[in-house]
Amino acid sequence: MRFRFAAAPVLLLVAACSGTDSRNSARDVTDLTSVVPGKSPGAPSDTSTARSSPAAPSTTVPSTPSSSTGPGLSGLALISDDFSQYASTAALQNNISVNIGGTGNGQTSLYGDGHDAQLAELDQSVRYNGHATVKYNAPGGVSNIPGLWAYLPHPLSTMWFRAKIRFSPGFTTTGVLTNSSNAYKLLGWGYADSYGSGRVEITNTTQYQLYYGTLASGTNTPNSTPAQFGIGGNVTTEWSDGGWYDYIIEYQNTSATTSVARLWMARDGSTPVLRATSTSTSLPGYTMPHIGYVMMGLNFNQVRAPNQSQALWYGQWEVVDGVQHPNPFGLAGNY
Repeated sequence: MRFRFAAAPVLLLVAACSGTDSRNSARDVTDLTSVVPGKSPGAPSDTSTARSSPAAPSTTVPSTPSSSTGPGLSGLALISDDFSQYASTAALQNNISVNIGGTGNGQTSLYGDGHDAQLAELDQSVRYNGHATVKYNAPGGVSNIPGLWAYLPHPLSTMWFRAKIRFSPGFTTTGVLTNSSNAYKLLGWGYADSYGSGRVEITNTTQYQLYYGTLASGTNTPNSTPAQFGIGGNVTTEWSDGGWYDYIIEYQNTSATTSVARLWMARDGSTPVLRATSTSTSLPGYTMPHIGYVMMGLNFNQVRAPNQSQALWYGQWEVVDGVQHPNPFGLAGNY
């Protein structure tokens, strides 16, 4: 069964990060630019670069047939997808809202928001645990890349969000622009009862960063302190070995007024390692909001060179309610 959270309107946010890399320019919560659904549901929100809207990838990275095994879904998920239910790209697209380039019903599709869905395809040749995967085509000459965002059936105060991702060899965040950072926002989340968002970003070309921020609903006024930037080291073999990688985001409202996010990573099949931590505290008169949706892919800051087509694949993803299941993946630590 597919769900969509249908309480008060959710406010979707995507960062607009043009200019220098984040280590050289302070970024705070006002960088989390608000986009109000209903005005242009599912429209691309990346204002950092000029975007085209190709109906299909102009150039694609050929898929080299491969089959990998790794830990499957936990069986504890509140919402998840391992792509085993789809027989074709058309079937996948039918579970993606027409508002973002798919063919599905905007109210019932699993992927209810995001952007550039027409660049996502079901890849039968690159398989994970025996089933097809979803390939995110990133054609050369543009900044476009898919973003598939899924609403939760109800808001969460504590969340575990896990995704298995594979990059095409030669993947890079670089491009042809001189006034835009080399960055790609890989995974993220947004809130059900506040403006704001959080994300795992690969920026400064290869550096992992974890950060988030919240804003008072309907304003650009922060309702929490800007989260500390969690620096998670740098890309090593992810863009060269064609392997699958395990990304786990843990987010918890530790009290009504404090929160923490953590990033765990590993090459798939290895024990995930804590790579970054970020914390925030609500400002007087506010409480920390609840998570309302997750984002598989946000914006790619650069325009890629014409011959710089690349791709990444999702093998599966899941979201677990951390209140019901405090440590669903058996990671080291106290939760």
